[in-house]
Amino acid sequence: MKAILTALLATAFASPAMAGDVTLTGSPGSMERQHEVAVERRYTFTKSPADVSELVSSGKLVPVVAGTDFQLANVGFPYARPEVLEFVKRTAAGYRAGCGEPLVVTSLTRPLANQPGNAHKLSVHPAGMAVDFRISKSDKCRKWMETSLLAMERKGLLDITRERHPAHYHVAVFPGAYASFASRTPAPASPAAPEPVAPAAPSAPAAAVVEAARPAPAPAVTSAPATAVRARRPAPPARDGGPETALFMGAGALLVAAVLWVMFRGGRPARV
Repeated sequence: MKAILTALLATAFASPAMAGDVTLTGSPGSMERQHEVAVERRYTFTKSPADVSELVSSGKLVPVVAGTDFQLANVGFPYARPEVLEFVKRTAAGYRAGCGEPLVVTSLTRPLANQPGNAHKLSVHPAGMAVDFRISKSDKCRKWMETSLLAMERKGLLDITRERHPAHYHVAVFPGAYASFASRTPAPASPAAPEPVAPAAPSAPAAAVVEAARPAPAPAVTSAPATAVRARRPAPPARDGGPETALFMGAGALLVAAVLWVMFRGGRPARV
C-alpha cells in the first residue's frame, strides 16, 4: 500500500517533461498508436498505385506541390491527407525562417506494393498519414527541426521517429488533433525570397574614362556640287596637225603643181 501511494505522489508532482517525455527513438508502441489513429478514421490503406489514384480523384488525398519553403526529392507519390499537407506547409515555413534552408520531403503516400523491404507492417504511409523529411547537415537546422517536432509530439499532434536506414525523420500526423491545433494557431509567415540585386552604375570618374576612351566619330562625308565636279574634269586635248595632216597637205601641193605644169605646157609649141 505504501509503495502504491509513493508511486501516485511521484506521478502527481512530476514535471510535465518527466511525465510525458518524448524522444526521437521509435518503438512498437508508437507504431501501434499511429496505426490505431488511421483505423479509427477509417482511412484506406492503399495497396497499389491505382488505389492512390482513386483516393486522389475522390479528394481524400491532395497534391503536394513544392514551393519556396520545401522541396520534393524522389517522391514517387506526391499526395497526402489534407492535414498532412497543412502540417508540411507550416513546418516548412517555420523551418526556413528558423535556419535559412528549405525543408526536403523524401516520402509521402506510399502504397503497400511500393513499400521498401524494411517498412514496418503497421506503417501509415499507405494511408497517406505520414511524411518523411531529410535530415539536414546543418546543426542549426537539425536542432530547430527536432525541437519543433518533439514539442508537437508532447501536445499529441504527431509521432516523430528519427530513422537510420536511410536517415530521415518519419512523422505520422494525427489529423484530428493537428486540424484542431491549426484552426486556433496562426500559421508562421514564410520568409520573403531575396530580391535580385540590380548591377551598380559606374562611378563618375570611371564613366569619364570610358567616355574619353571612345574614338571620336568620323567626319561626315558630303558630296561636292555637280558644277564643281565638272569644273575639275580635264579638258579634252586640242587636236593639232599630226603626220597625217602634213602628208595630206604635201600631196595637195604636188597635185596643184602638176595641174599648173600641164596647163602651162599645153600653151607652148612643142620643140622638135
